[in-house]
Amino acid sequence: MTVREEVQAVLHRPTTLRSLRSKLLGSALRYAELGMYVHPLLVGAKEPRWDRWEERATRDPELIERTWRRAPFNIGVACGPSGLVALDLDLPHEGEVSESPEIVDGMTMLDALSARTPGARITPTLTVRTPSGGRHLIYQAPVDTQVRNTARTLGFCIDTRAAGGYIIGIGSEIDGVPYLLEDGSTTQPTVLPEWLLNLVTAAPTPPKAGGAPRQADVVARLREMTRQGTREQRWAAGILRSECDELAAMTAGGRNNRLNLAAYRAGQLVAAGLVDQAVAEEHLTEAAQAAGLGVDTPREVEKTIRSGMTAGLARPRRMGGAA
Repeated sequence: MTVREEVQAVLHRPTTLRSLRSKLLGSALRYAELGMYVHPLLVGAKEPRWDRWEERATRDPELIERTWRRAPFNIGVACGPSGLVALDLDLPHEGEVSESPEIVDGMTMLDALSARTPGARITPTLTVRTPSGGRHLIYQAPVDTQVRNTARTLGFCIDTRAAGGYIIGIGSEIDGVPYLLEDGSTTQPTVLPEWLLNLVTAAPTPPKAGGAPRQADVVARLREMTRQGTREQRWAAGILRSECDELAAMTAGGRNNRLNLAAYRAGQLVAAGLVDQAVAEEHLTEAAQAAGLGVDTPREVEKTIRSGMTAGLARPRRMGGAA
């Protein structure tokens, strides 16, 4: 019997089922009391139970009661509506190695970033231990500042979740192992430190000047993406590469519609935390330029990417999920 089959067997024991359901209901209600918006995830999994989860996420105790009384759904906490920015400090996945022997996981990477930044310190905040042994450091998002999801762009084994993303709530279980409040942690998020805000919102390197990029240059840069990160991140980079390859190769009608579709699919990967939004938008822009779009109206390319990306952010996609 596999671990997942054992977990499912436990879930079908009535006493255990009632206990788990009660624990998750209590945790979801506690998040709502703290002003955070929650939505159900699949039982024992990380994927959303609801379509359009970000707009449907709720603080309504009656709706939360009705939802979590039905089944022991894991808890998703929608970062955008909740005004949160979360640092996901992970452990390395298979084949993922840092460039420095002192940096072995997301926590040591964050320590290194803090040490490199004058005056920086890692302020205590709501901290959750993940089943894999990583941590979620959960902060209040700054007012009137756009913060995006990122995937490994801050550093080794560090992702971020903000508007368009969600974190998994305390009490949720993956393969029977729960997300837990870190010992000694505050139960309230503190404001994201300015030095971290600067890192998260740092603008990506702009496309090279000198006119539209050649298709070969776009393909080469995207091919390099598919050689980095975890297996799932390489899979996501491969999808982005395929979308941009097809768009960059187009020379006739339908290019704007194709750009919108590519941005939608990229947005799904961004929402899942597998691709950095700024990086995806940069590559989509370059592919559009290589296809001849936006020569006289660059704002139209930006508007099309934004439209498709926004729609995709509402429907996260991971390996094994539908497009």
